[in-house]
Amino acid sequence: MKFSSKALAVLTSSLGLFSINFAVSLPAKAAIVCEPGTISHYQNNSLATCILGEDTNVQVYTPTSGTNNFGCKAKTFISFDDKGQFTGCQLSEEVKLVKGNSVEICPADYRVSVSVSTNGLQSITCSP
Repeated sequence: MKFSSKALAVLTSSLGLFSINFAVSLPAKAAIVCEPGTISHYQNNSLATCILGEDTNVQVYTPTSGTNNFGCKAKTFISFDDKGQFTGCQLSEEVKLVKGNSVEICPADYRVSVSVSTNGLQSITCSP
């Protein structure tokens, strides 16, 4: 069986795009260091909360504010929902949150919270 060079090029390109799409579609995995004895899980065995053993960087993307990087402080709680999505932590450093045309400053030691409404809108808030 003989392949033409065009057919081979199309096949190779298609497989390449499939593998890139497959790699991008996989859920992100992150490793965090938790203090021993502080880990709690949901019934599906995903991490609910723990006390961080070291400062940890968490990246969250929202369509309205883009990508936010949160430095989560060691020796404080970090939390996730039952699907493994980050829901909050105490900040180790100041963060600027873009909300529409305004910028909110969330100081170090404040708690940042990420929530998703029933219609899928994600919001980020901070509180003392």
